[in-house]
Amino acid sequence: MAEILNAHGSKNDIFVAAMTPRDFASQAGLRAFVRRLCDRSGPFGGDGIYFYDAGPDVPEAWFFNPDGSSAEFCGNGMRCLGRVVLDRRGTDTAVIRSGQTEYTVRRGTTTQEGVRQISLEHPAVDFAPHDPVVTGHATLTEARLPELDPALEFTAVTIPNPHLVALVDKYVESDLIAMGERVAARRDVFPAGANLSVLLPLEPAEVFVRTFERGAGLTASCGSGMAAARAVYSRIGRIDPERGVVVRNAGGMAAVSLRVRDTRWFPVLEGNATFVYRAEVDPDALARGYRVEAVAAEREPYDDEVRAYSAFGERNAGRLRAVGIETAA
Repeated sequence: MAEILNAHGSKNDIFVAAMTPRDFASQAGLRAFVRRLCDRSGPFGGDGIYFYDAGPDVPEAWFFNPDGSSAEFCGNGMRCLGRVVLDRRGTDTAVIRSGQTEYTVRRGTTTQEGVRQISLEHPAVDFAPHDPVVTGHATLTEARLPELDPALEFTAVTIPNPHLVALVDKYVESDLIAMGERVAARRDVFPAGANLSVLLPLEPAEVFVRTFERGAGLTASCGSGMAAARAVYSRIGRIDPERGVVVRNAGGMAAVSLRVRDTRWFPVLEGNATFVYRAEVDPDALARGYRVEAVAAEREPYDDEVRAYSAFGERNAGRLRAVGIETAA
């Protein structure tokens, strides 16, 4: 049996498990476990999982999307994992390696509702990725992509996941889904795939961001999508890089600024890392699709944290309703 923690950042719900991909007999078994764990029609359901090894001085982590594919990094998931590592070590700061990059996590403030937050410093954004997001645009920065929407201009940025971000003057969820599905379907045009975000300014220091994630689809929020959109917001000249911006999404909100070092921008995002429940699971039984009783023990919920975030989320939802933004989640 193995323990899993279900946590979320802005309702982007992620599992955290003190396991490594090497604990599985095969890649097929690993991916089957991830798919069944994240399947919302099964006993659990979520937007991905972070495996981690807390033993080294710099803990190592591996993120997998709900379709079983791996990703360099998950921003919301890293905050949740960061809180786990900070709690285990009894410290206020830690460095965690995910993919090829090291991330610094710190304890953040607690909201008026009692929601615990974690601050995450991302690596520098790159507006001229070495691995092009779009075929034929080796140094794509801003471009019209008529295959997505001829009326929008997209900015490509890696952080380190690849993102495409477009500024919009109105949010229409069906339009975002259609564009995201085109990105997912057109590997000839988007060979590496990309997370697709729309950015809607609400006030000079307040924006709404919604992301269609590669390997996951439309989720309540995307941490790296919020950071990427915040960088694009300054890239197109809307706000000073180091000014804090409230980034709202369907699942909550976060504060994002850019630290400027030697002309490079390092996004810093502070947002919730809320624990939902713990459970013991049999990874092999789950991967094989056994009945629920053979897969997991009873869940141990974090009721106080769930209630606190419910009040926090309602405050955000009220703001979105006030400005006429409608989302499915």
